[in-house]
Amino acid sequence: MRKGSRTEAIGAGALAAAVATALVIGPLLFFVCLTMFRLAGTPENNTGPTVVDNASAVIKICDRRGPVSSEGFGYFWECDAEVTVNGHSIGVVKFDPDELTPADGTNVVGVQRNGDHWHRDVAHPYRLLHVAGLVILVVDFLAVLAALIPLLVSVLWVFARLLRRKAPETVASREEEQQVSIRLKAPPKPKRRSPTGATVLGFSGLFSLLIGVWMFYVHGRLSGDLWGFAAGLSIVLLGIGFTAAAAWWAFAPDKPGDVQTIELAEAGIRQQDDSSEALVLPWEDLRSVVFDERARPGRISVHLALADEASREKLLDEYRRPSKHGVLLTPEIAREEAESASEAIEGFRPGLVHWRSRELSRSGFGPGRSSGSRLVRWKDGVSATQRVDTETLRADEPVRIRSGRMPGARILGFAGLYALIVLLFVLRQSADAVPLWVSPVVVLATVAWGVVLHKTRFRGTPGFLEVDEDSLTWFERDTPPRHVVPREIPPVDVLLSNLQHIRFERVPSERCRRYVRVSVRTDGVRSVLAEKITTAAAARLNETLKARSAFAGDVLLD
Repeated sequence: MRKGSRTEAIGAGALAAAVATALVIGPLLFFVCLTMFRLAGTPENNTGPTVVDNASAVIKICDRRGPVSSEGFGYFWECDAEVTVNGHSIGVVKFDPDELTPADGTNVVGVQRNGDHWHRDVAHPYRLLHVAGLVILVVDFLAVLAALIPLLVSVLWVFARLLRRKAPETVASREEEQQVSIRLKAPPKPKRRSPTGATVLGFSGLFSLLIGVWMFYVHGRLSGDLWGFAAGLSIVLLGIGFTAAAAWWAFAPDKPGDVQTIELAEAGIRQQDDSSEALVLPWEDLRSVVFDERARPGRISVHLALADEASREKLLDEYRRPSKHGVLLTPEIAREEAESASEAIEGFRPGLVHWRSRELSRSGFGPGRSSGSRLVRWKDGVSATQRVDTETLRADEPVRIRSGRMPGARILGFAGLYALIVLLFVLRQSADAVPLWVSPVVVLATVAWGVVLHKTRFRGTPGFLEVDEDSLTWFERDTPPRHVVPREIPPVDVLLSNLQHIRFERVPSERCRRYVRVSVRTDGVRSVLAEKITTAAAARLNETLKARSAFAGDVLLD
């Protein structure tokens, strides 16, 4: 599929999702919020006799309404009753949904006045559903508003396509000499990960799950029809969606790049995107083209070692992602395409290709790979050499370690915070069976524990360490102030064979969090690799290095 067709397909999918959100999901959640408002005002018990104080009511007529009405989803009762206050009748009053039911019959029911409404004289413990409904209603409104933006953008895009004119800009001209077209996968598009966003989504998911289960409980005590349960199920599904979004936000890999075609010519590397413009990176702006065979068998990544920073401007944005060798041209290319590209580049500029798996460990001539004898077991058709190579490849797979890797104690801390929130809902339901001082203490403990987790968040150097079969690379992430574009920090690459020792030094604790400084010594020169990473990240890095066969240096722990 061509990139233009894929872009149009993605645009059509986004437009369909926007229409579904604006026309289906939005109104559905609106009626669910109305259901929550109705359930928030229901009494703890709406059947049987109650204590009669100064005011009482006797039912005159009841109507059963539903399943879809101005009060949301589900069936409920609306009753008119004659209210008597201190022995004097004040007339017939319409009560809120499910305050009175036909089960009350001709019984005298104790009531009380709350503003302009009359309620059954019992506890109304579900007021929190009203707050939850307001929150979800605001989210629903913002979602519908955001869904209308793609619709407007689509209309503007159609007009822009009709009025679009090709600007007379200077573009790269095609060379008449030999050209080689190479199909490759563009580098993945990095996703901005926000711990705050993932935390907010996670808590929203937990909150929605608890509210949905609570709606099941409340509606089960009332009419118990399927419409009300469907409303509760929608909130549960919303909570699952928030939780899945939080997990995706925090742990999902970067979006894979599109399959594109570049051209290798005498002038250099020609890149063409879906617009009418093209860029050419001359061979003079390259120090080397590195073919790194570290992915799954038969797949190779290609890197460009640029001569200077000005050469970046001659690359499309998707090819400017920093890598351990310079910039990443593609994370995955078929072996046949890599062989063709390597041969073409050597034909244009001999000596520019740098194929790591074919380098000799000593000077001289000869094949880059060992061609020893093979023993084939005809039972499964797999040679012993292939088995060893597969096991070695699996053991030397690249490992990525975040500098802010959380220790087990902090993960348990978040689990404890979720448990305290659940406990709050449990105490709210069983308020009569627990002492009065328990609920305030739990609320205070929940708030204090949340503040502690926030204050002890990661404050080290953001980035990640990547360890492959023969090198250790540190990728630091720039964190500028808000509204400032982050700059690209070149990665620091260290060959494991040149690594004499790696030192883990404890730095002063900050906000009760312990950090470690990682420094390396290569060719007699000691340098700091990562200024502040967590102890969990340092322990993971230590374990990974010990498992690498190419690392023969020392590990120093201070």
